[in-house]
Order: sequence, then C-alpha cells, then structure tokens
Amino acid sequence: MRIAIIGYGKMGNIIRTIAHERLHDVVTIDPMGKADFKEINEESLKDVDVAIDFTTPTVALENARASAMQGKNIVMGTTGWYDDLEEMKEAVKDIGFIWSGNFSIGVNMFFKIVEEASKVVNNVEDYDASVFETHHNMKKDSPSGTAKMIADKVIENIERKDTIVTDKFDRAPEKNELHVASMRCGKIPGTHTVTFDSQADTIELTHRARGRKGFALGAILAAEFINGKKGFFDINDLMKDIIGGK
Repeated sequence: MRIAIIGYGKMGNIIRTIAHERLHDVVTIDPMGKADFKEINEESLKDVDVAIDFTTPTVALENARASAMQGKNIVMGTTGWYDDLEEMKEAVKDIGFIWSGNFSIGVNMFFKIVEEASKVVNNVEDYDASVFETHHNMKKDSPSGTAKMIADKVIENIERKDTIVTDKFDRAPEKNELHVASMRCGKIPGTHTVTFDSQADTIELTHRARGRKGFALGAILAAEFINGKKGFFDINDLMKDIIGGK
C-alpha cells in the first residue's frame, strides 16, 4: 500500500517509520516541513491508496476536500474540526473516510473498559465519578480530546450523570455533574484516570501513554482498514475489526 502522510511533524515522522516497518510505501506532504511535496494535488497523490492527515483543525476540511478530489481514501487523525462534521461528510461522500479523536488502540480499549465499568457503577448509587487527565506542558488544549471522549462514555452509561463540567468548582458540585479536571506539567505523558468513589472505597482506571507510537500505529491500522473501502467510518468500526464485539 502507498500512504501519503499529510502534515510531516513529529507524529508524521513516527507514522512514516511504522508504515515502513509494515512494508508500506510512503510519501510526505507539508507546506512548512521537510516533506516530499508542499501541496495536495495530482502529483503528490499519484499512486497513493490512503492519505493520513495529522495537521491542524483549520485546514482539516480543506485537506480532506483536496484528497477526495483525487479519489483518495483518508484517515483523519486531526482533531478539533468537528463543528464542520456535516461539511466533512459531504466532502468525502465518494471515498472511504475514517476519523477519530484518538487512534491509539490502547486508548480505545480503555474506552471500552470505562464504558463497561460505568454500566456497573450505574447500578450502585453510592458511587460518584470523575475524570482527571495530565499532560506535558507543551499541550495547547485543556481538557484533552481524549478526556472529553472518556467523559462522554461515563455520561452515556451512568444515568445520574448528565452534565460535564471542565471549569474549576467554587461550589459543591451537583450530583448530576461529572467533573473533568486537567493538569499540565513538565514532560508528563498523556495520562487519563477515571475515578469511581464511595464512602467504602475507591476504584480507579488509568491509561498512561508512553509516547506517540501507539497513536501512529493506530493510524496505520486505520489506513489498512479503510484501503479499498467506501463510506464514512469512525474508530469504533476499526475496533470491531480488531477486537470484535458490537
């Protein structure tokens, strides 16, 4: 398979390494970096099977349109474009497209674990819930997109929780509120913890990333999954393919 990596920064570099390890050909596209090409066009996407985008939300839709115009399937690893979801669906309606806020297979396994745990906690009124995430001090958004996705899993499965709060509390939280807190410090790798707490005990579920390799591998697996397909897919479709289940 021939893969075009759109956005050749740190993540793009790791994706390239893993793609080569899995015996895929790679071409890189980035207007700023030391890439093979500066623009998405017929020349840069020649013989490409799947494009993987890890750029910025301001250009994600534009990049998808440019790739789709060349008939190339897309793995969208860029986050923050979700307000343009309907426009994105229209732009990629004639190709195969898969997206996620986090392509790490381990993180998506964690999502499933949190989902099932939340279903259990839903039946035991004594337990409260919260989400806490920590990252290095170079991360620009807070809370992380992954923390938001985890919070959604909790909200969907614990009926007494229906409101996510990411600001600090200067009051006692309401019972229906799920607090999602963040910390930025040093070189801390992405760490996400879900806490279920009662008077009797505390249950904690934690995922700790060791680097970008897990995200990059997930993106390559997504490229292998979407190659030759047509339609609009998300990470859940890939996870069904990997671990089975609903």
